[in-house]
Amino acid sequence: MKLRIAAIAAFLLIAAAPALARAAGDVPVVTRGDGVTLITQQDAAAPLLHVVYVVRAGLDRQALVQNGLAALTAQTIVSTPVNGVALSDAIAAAGGSIGFTVDPHDVRFEIEALPEDADKVLALAKTGISAPAFTAATVHSAREKLTARIAENQEVALQVGLDMLNSTMASSANAGLPEFGLPAALAQLGPDDVKAFYATYYLRGGSYVSAAGRIEALSAGTLAAFGQTLPDGSTTAISVKLPKLSGASRQLVAQRDISAPWLIAQYPAPLVGSKDFGPMLVLASFMQRTLADMADVPGVVSETYASRAVGAVYQYENAQPDLVLYVNGGIGNPNRSFSTALSIASILASTKLEGSIDDFKAIASGDFISSTNTLEARAWLAVIYDENGQQPDYLSRTLDAISQTSPADLQRVAREYLSNPTIALVLPREDS
Repeated sequence: MKLRIAAIAAFLLIAAAPALARAAGDVPVVTRGDGVTLITQQDAAAPLLHVVYVVRAGLDRQALVQNGLAALTAQTIVSTPVNGVALSDAIAAAGGSIGFTVDPHDVRFEIEALPEDADKVLALAKTGISAPAFTAATVHSAREKLTARIAENQEVALQVGLDMLNSTMASSANAGLPEFGLPAALAQLGPDDVKAFYATYYLRGGSYVSAAGRIEALSAGTLAAFGQTLPDGSTTAISVKLPKLSGASRQLVAQRDISAPWLIAQYPAPLVGSKDFGPMLVLASFMQRTLADMADVPGVVSETYASRAVGAVYQYENAQPDLVLYVNGGIGNPNRSFSTALSIASILASTKLEGSIDDFKAIASGDFISSTNTLEARAWLAVIYDENGQQPDYLSRTLDAISQTSPADLQRVAREYLSNPTIALVLPREDS
């Protein structure tokens, strides 16, 4: 096992060489004013420009009876007619793309363009975001697109499990609602609801414009002007008390049309910038490689976590960070796989670590570096770090936190965070 781990670590560090060079020279630049935080990461070698626009209009701005309204508003913006077609199509025709993600506290628009098209693409995005069409036809189209995305998510067992678990860890009940809502709830929401939500929460107070890539291709002042897309003002979340889980088992169960059961275990985890941040990154890498070895599946570094049969993911970008372990029961004996996943965590917390953890620190560094190879990730990571009160030079800070992790730190974090998981079981339907 040690030879395999060392080989993986070496591969990761070789593959990460360009990012390591970037860490030495490029530090995000932060400018604040008029309620907007502007973060720029110039990269003349990048083929594109990526802009993340973060607005405080996420899930916690919805009442419980408005499940899906934040997503419906964002989708209405993307579907708003501009130059006779939906904003997303107009931007695509101009050489770019736009999408959105709804988080517990924010909605973030992801805009990407070729350098020569960047000015035009951002101008189109600004037009759509600043003046959405709240017509019945536009909202109906947005609802249909969201319903289709919900149906797709319900076919992914891991996503079903994560949705259940996130609802138990959220800061308030509405912040734990599904990202896109539920079809039955969306059916009750109309143009007036979307218009009112937009008017109340689409304000620029607390917003971010984070850009990475070919920023020099933009005309002077373009990003600053984009930050002024929305009216001045700030918003506050709607606080809805989160009911506590009852019972001793802390298990959530769902059935879907899948071929094998899935186990997803969720543990609380530290925030970015915490003294436990680096050790938790190392712990997540340790858990991932150990689970893969014990389940006898290849640890392919290029896979996304959703495509692996087993995995450990530290979701530090969440408002309530967590460590998630998951196992696809189709890889062998489900009971053995499930018990193995949970026992690794408890053994690590109770058994003194001997020897060096340098291999796992190298893997954790490589995993983090590889996660920053896209412009989207770089723009979003800078926001995450700034929101957590850290300087947004995320790469150097994170690698330093990992390098300073000791075996005692690793065991302390395992003992502190891995004692009481909440478990989601996604099971095949009885007639599947």
